[in-house]
Amino acid sequence: MPSPEAADARSSPSEAARRIRQYILRRRLKPGDQLPTHVELSRRLKVGQRPLREGLGILRHQGIVETRNKGGTIVRRPTVKTLGEPIAWHLDAAGCPLEDLVSARACLESGVAAEAAENRSARDLLVILDALEQMEALAHTDQNDLAEDEAFHLAIMQASHNSVIVVFGQLVRLQFQDKDIALAPPKRRKEVNREHRNIYEAIARQDRAAARDLMYAHVMGQLNHPLDRKDTKC
Repeated sequence: MPSPEAADARSSPSEAARRIRQYILRRRLKPGDQLPTHVELSRRLKVGQRPLREGLGILRHQGIVETRNKGGTIVRRPTVKTLGEPIAWHLDAAGCPLEDLVSARACLESGVAAEAAENRSARDLLVILDALEQMEALAHTDQNDLAEDEAFHLAIMQASHNSVIVVFGQLVRLQFQDKDIALAPPKRRKEVNREHRNIYEAIARQDRAAARDLMYAHVMGQLNHPLDRKDTKC
């Protein structure tokens, strides 16, 4: 017979959430598919209705399910933004310095650039080049080119042809979106574009080492240009 402690663990909200996730995977439910009623799901998973409701609340916060009026609870596809929100909360709560975040991003994206250099296709190069040329076209204007910068880095992630890299790369980059990052001055923007051009050319010639080193130096360069950012915490 299980101990009272084990029984309590099985009835906890986190355990209920784990069982619901397993149920979704085991039944191969897809986004839009509806879960059974609370009574039926409680019976199938052998958890009480209170921990079941709280477990569903955990999954709603994680973006795995959603509850609709008169539509029951359905499965939804988690977005990278939804996954990134609790990460941002924990970093903020821990008082993470921006230097740590930049360093982590440099380590990740330098490896991504190396993978892209090895695995990129001709189409990938066109997508990267298009984002690069969009940034270069804005270099002499007052328009914000942060969207084009995001497109450039995302194109490199996708050129790695590794779905895990794409997800984790976006999770790290999302941590910068809520930071008060100012538009770089014209001189710095030209330097950034030259760095992007060099990274693109290393990827194009499939030079893993150069792509890695250039991307690392490019990302770490944010710490050397305080005018590019206003915030000092994660």
